[in-house]
Amino acid sequence: MKLDVIFTLSFVAPALGSLIIFFFGKRGLLKEFVCISSIILSLLGTALSWNSLALSDQKALWYGQIFYIDGLSIIMQLMVEFVTLMVILYSPKYIARVYSHRKENFHTYYSMIILGAAFMNLAFSLNNLFLVYIALELSSILSVYLIVFKLNKESLRAGFKYFILVNVGILFSLLGIILLFYSTGSLVTVSNIGEVIKNLPRNIALLSGFLFIVGFFTKAGLIPFHLWLPDSYAESPSAVTVFLAGAVTKLGFYGLLRTVTVLSFNYEEIKHLVITLASLSMLAGAILAFNQRDIKKMIAYISISEMGFIVSALVLKTYEGIFGGLFHLINHTLMKGVLFFSVGAIIYATGSKKIEEIRELIGKVPAITIFFFIGSLAVGGMPLFASFLSSITIFISLASEGFLWVSIILIISEFVCTIALLKTAISIFWQKKEKSELFKSSIPFSMIFCTAVFVILVIIFGIYPEIIYPVIDIAARGIIKIAG
Repeated sequence: MKLDVIFTLSFVAPALGSLIIFFFGKRGLLKEFVCISSIILSLLGTALSWNSLALSDQKALWYGQIFYIDGLSIIMQLMVEFVTLMVILYSPKYIARVYSHRKENFHTYYSMIILGAAFMNLAFSLNNLFLVYIALELSSILSVYLIVFKLNKESLRAGFKYFILVNVGILFSLLGIILLFYSTGSLVTVSNIGEVIKNLPRNIALLSGFLFIVGFFTKAGLIPFHLWLPDSYAESPSAVTVFLAGAVTKLGFYGLLRTVTVLSFNYEEIKHLVITLASLSMLAGAILAFNQRDIKKMIAYISISEMGFIVSALVLKTYEGIFGGLFHLINHTLMKGVLFFSVGAIIYATGSKKIEEIRELIGKVPAITIFFFIGSLAVGGMPLFASFLSSITIFISLASEGFLWVSIILIISEFVCTIALLKTAISIFWQKKEKSELFKSSIPFSMIFCTAVFVILVIIFGIYPEIIYPVIDIAARGIIKIAG
């Protein structure tokens, strides 16, 4: 099926919006209006793609060798657009207070966010793996500006670490693409990579798999290639942290799904290596999170642990594994949105991200207290939350494929992460204070609203998951078709 021009709205609209904001965004509320309008148009383009895909008998929408849009593309674009919209709505009051010294650069902040979203959506739509790499690299470079936005010593160090480690790491994936190209002598695309890999010599396939693992594990921030992630999450504005966790790192998972998942279907060595590294991420992330004094770093390590769950499922040669991994990928975005937006509100109220200082400074913030506890329980995969369904699906899939030991690590890691979060929440919100110290912190409605949206979705997808199942189903079947 041919794509119409309107489907390019998913990346053209935010790209044009970014240019308008960059050159004219200092005028009044223009930057916010253009941002929201651009993302709504982008959502329209993605919705039309989904509608065409759902009505089609095919597993993907084609446009020559340039674009390839399937269920996975749709899921990724929807996550990026939703997260970007929430970040934009959350940001005005937050950055106006916490980053008031950067007031003259607020328009650039918004411009970089939606331009990053444009490059990510473009990466999810492209067929040529070389072009996917370029779009992915451009989005990574733009993220550096957002990480260093505060322009202090710590944020500059975190941005430099991100720039060096991610860009060097992702070069390995480029080497993998080049290796496939020279081994086959033909263009390697998303649509034909399954056939290309089946015809490769075994040693070439295993080497390319290793290169892709290093590259995309680094981009996603999985252990042992995670060194950039804790500092980047901790030092960037909380709204940007949600953007990084909910959108930017998803590029790493997208790359893994398009390459490593396909390889794992054909080579057991790749599957076992990925699951071993994923188990390391699960356990080490949970352990490292437990005694963190910086609340954002603690959640960053918990994020690493959760990403291990996802990766372990995405290389299983089963529909249930792929489905569970994709579902948890969505839930990871929602849970991190709840927690990091809640932390943003805490920082807004106290001016600190150190747990000891927050404990002394925080006042009564009932909505944020409830949200943080809900996010903590969702991380633990408790019933009634969407994460319960995705976690149990991954657990059963791993056990069914002979990886019961990984399932046990998954449960232990979830337990440790939940205890770390609940311990912190009790310490912060339920500590005893003198009456003279009690006060109610005023959190802007926009920040509470955005956090509440994530909370509501975590609950709705847990109670009525049929809402999201059709999109995940089409994505899972499309991935299996390419890999098989």
